[in-house]
Amino acid sequence: MNYPNQNKILEFLKDKNLIVASNRGPVEFYKNGNKIEMKRGSGGLVSTLLPLMEALNGTWIASAMTLGDAEVAKQFTDNRVPIPEKEPDFWVPFVVVDREQYEDYYSIISNPLLWFVQHYMWNNPYTPNIDEKTYKAWDKGYVYLNKEFAKKVVEEIERNDKEPLIMLQDYHLYLCPSFIRKKMGDIFLSQFIHIPWPQSEYFKIIPEFMRKGIIEGMLSNNILGFHIPRYVTNFIKTCEEFADKVDYDKSIIWYNGIKTHVKSYPISIDYDGIKQIAASKEVKEKEKLIKEIKGDNFLIYRTDRADLSKNIIRGFKAYDLFLNNHPEYHGKVKFLSTGKPTRQQIKEYKEYNELIQETIGKINEKYARDGWKPIECIFKADYNLVVAAFKNYDCLIVNPIADGMNIVPKEASVVNENQGMLILSENAGCYDELVDHIISVNPFDIKQTGEAFHQAINMDNHAREEKLKDLQKIVSKRTIYHWISEQFADFEKIM
Repeated sequence: MNYPNQNKILEFLKDKNLIVASNRGPVEFYKNGNKIEMKRGSGGLVSTLLPLMEALNGTWIASAMTLGDAEVAKQFTDNRVPIPEKEPDFWVPFVVVDREQYEDYYSIISNPLLWFVQHYMWNNPYTPNIDEKTYKAWDKGYVYLNKEFAKKVVEEIERNDKEPLIMLQDYHLYLCPSFIRKKMGDIFLSQFIHIPWPQSEYFKIIPEFMRKGIIEGMLSNNILGFHIPRYVTNFIKTCEEFADKVDYDKSIIWYNGIKTHVKSYPISIDYDGIKQIAASKEVKEKEKLIKEIKGDNFLIYRTDRADLSKNIIRGFKAYDLFLNNHPEYHGKVKFLSTGKPTRQQIKEYKEYNELIQETIGKINEKYARDGWKPIECIFKADYNLVVAAFKNYDCLIVNPIADGMNIVPKEASVVNENQGMLILSENAGCYDELVDHIISVNPFDIKQTGEAFHQAINMDNHAREEKLKDLQKIVSKRTIYHWISEQFADFEKIM
């Protein structure tokens, strides 16, 4: 562990019953033939909280997302899986429901309805169409699973004499706090939202009864966290039609007798961890492939899940425009894209992934010559390959329509060894933090983004080096451990 004020945090937590709840858990179980294998989850939340889970013998409640999860869960009382099974360090109670109920909760309400609203992604004249199917999915799926999560939280509170410290995570569990509160009364609840909160007018796409349920749930927390101040302000404005009182100066909302502190905690990265990965033998081996792809070209790089919010196609269209306007760079620049499909059970995501492949194919067909191909695409790339690309790009593009934070620019800048420039969307959560040391783009402006590629290629080496050094200084000063430590410090003040 590497937390600021670590001893103070551990002292605060030693008599607490730490309960985390999220849709995706810290472990997943997969069938491999006749065997079931366990895989630890990736990402900052898991890597940051797991050491505390293990130190406190805590509990992490999660959905049974895979058939392996459900099968393993059913082997234990209350679906409460010990990790490891003998002498467990922590526990994972799985929420196990029918597949149809889970799909209603996840693939209709959580994604795309809530995700699309919070990332400004609906095409309002045509979508969404909130119909009987949506209403059913809300009642039978989203409400039902939030009640099941609340039930699990209550069970974990009641099985332990220690004071509970409950940390709910993200938009899948908006209703859960109110169900816990109704059962347990005066209890400390916290929730962190990892995606953007939109302007209040846009949130009104969601029907009023759903909005009210969401706001009532979120305002059942004592502390509600977002990544940046803009999301805090947007959320408070959204609450005005429901709340008893709001205080913008102190970012406090009063509702149904609960006082909710709404705070921003910008998430960051495991600075030392990614430096160690970058220096590993595995990454150095992957660098051979990256350097082979790059050759003597100027290397533009992006890495994303094939999520509509990542704005991948506009990035490629901007590159197409750059190649069209600057034929002198044909054969001298290469665009490498790594990533993977996501949420392919949802029609919009499946179609978007297909359109990405179609766009790449058209650009390559249009410009390829003499053995030079303008775009190389590696899907399902492993993280070591991604880090190898981080070390070697000349220009990184991160141009989301909207993002809660997006830590790719932070990870990439820390390990880049090539004076790499960063093209960054002004709608990324990390934008305000990094704005003075990047090339800024409007994510919808293809012409501006195409010109940003030209600017990155032509920037002199001294300016590139200075910008990268400044990015590295910013990221080194605030790690993911600051993000979690600040939350615990506020918990201690309020509990």
